[in-house]
Amino acid sequence: MFTPLQVILTCVYWVVWTMVSGDIQLINYAAEVFQGFVAGLIMGDVKTGLSVGATMCLMGMGIGGFGGASVPNYQYGALTGTLFGVASGQGLEAGLAIGIPIATLATYMDMLSKMMGSFFLHKQIDESRKHNFNGMGKWIWAWKLAKGILYTLPVFLGMTVGATLINNMLAAMPAWLMKCLNTAAGALPAVGLGILLKYMNVSKWWVWLVFGYVCTSYLGLSMLATSLLALIAAVLVFKYLEDRDSRTVAAVGNTMGGDDYDE
Repeated sequence: MFTPLQVILTCVYWVVWTMVSGDIQLINYAAEVFQGFVAGLIMGDVKTGLSVGATMCLMGMGIGGFGGASVPNYQYGALTGTLFGVASGQGLEAGLAIGIPIATLATYMDMLSKMMGSFFLHKQIDESRKHNFNGMGKWIWAWKLAKGILYTLPVFLGMTVGATLINNMLAAMPAWLMKCLNTAAGALPAVGLGILLKYMNVSKWWVWLVFGYVCTSYLGLSMLATSLLALIAAVLVFKYLEDRDSRTVAAVGNTMGGDDYDE
C-alpha cells in the first residue's frame, strides 16, 4: 500500500516534527492542516491532505491539553488519515475512518511520554546543579529524540501493518490498564491547575478565584462569558495599578525637585 520511500519520508518527518514542534508555536495553531498538507505532498495528493487536515482541525477546535490534560491528538489523525485516504483511493471518508482511532491512541501515547519525561527531567536537573550545562543540553535533546521516536511508532505501525492492528491494540488493552490511564488523565488537569495557582499569588488575588467560582457555579455563566468578565477585571486592575505607580513616581519627583541641596 505504501512504498518504502513514503514510509521513510513520513517517519523521518514525524520524528523531526515532534522534536521541534514545541518551538514552532505559529504552525501549531493550524497544525492539523499543516500535517495534512505535508502528508499530501508525500503521497502526491495535496487536495485530499488539505481536506482531511481541515476536517481534523475542526474536530480539534476548542480542545487542548490545558493544565497537563491528555486529549486526542488530531495531528496524528490528519497525518495518518491523509496517508490512508490517498493510498486507498477513498479520500476523505477513509482518512477520517483511519485517523480518528489513531488520534485516540495518541492520548495514551501522550500520557506515556509524560511519564517518560520525568526521567529525563531529573537528569537535566542533576546536570544543572553541577553547572554542567552542556550535559543538560544533551539530556534535553535525548528527551526530544526519545519522544520523537515514541510518537512515530503509531504512524510507522499504521503504515506498515495497517489500521486493523491499531484498533486491535485498543480493544486488547485490559480494563484495569484503561482505567488507570483514564484516572491519571483525569488527575492531570488538577495537578496543572495547582501548579498555575502556585505562581499566581493567590494569597493576594484570591478574591478573583471566588469571583470566577460564583460566575460559573451560581450564576451559571459560560466559560466564555466568565473569561470576558475576567478580561475586563484584569484591564481595570492593570489600569489602576498603572495610574497608582504614575502618581507615585510623580510625587517622588516633585519631592526631590523641591529639595534644596548645598553645593
